[in-house]
Amino acid sequence: MIDQEQIQKFSPADGDIYVVPDETPVDLCKALAEAIAVAAPGVKAVVFRGDLHRLTVEEMNAAGWYRA
Repeated sequence: MIDQEQIQKFSPADGDIYVVPDETPVDLCKALAEAIAVAAPGVKAVVFRGDLHRLTVEEMNAAGWYRA
């Protein structure tokens, strides 16, 4: 059931990233992606499930990711 108080209007644009909580079921993520495609045909956006944040160079190096 959708909580009516949590509904917000948004206008998808190219390059948008929509972050949903990690516990969000995959089928709901797919439904969101489909809704974005219907609301804004041709827009390229990403639906990401989980914690998303920018890593520093030091954090990337610690994870074994190095710049070329």
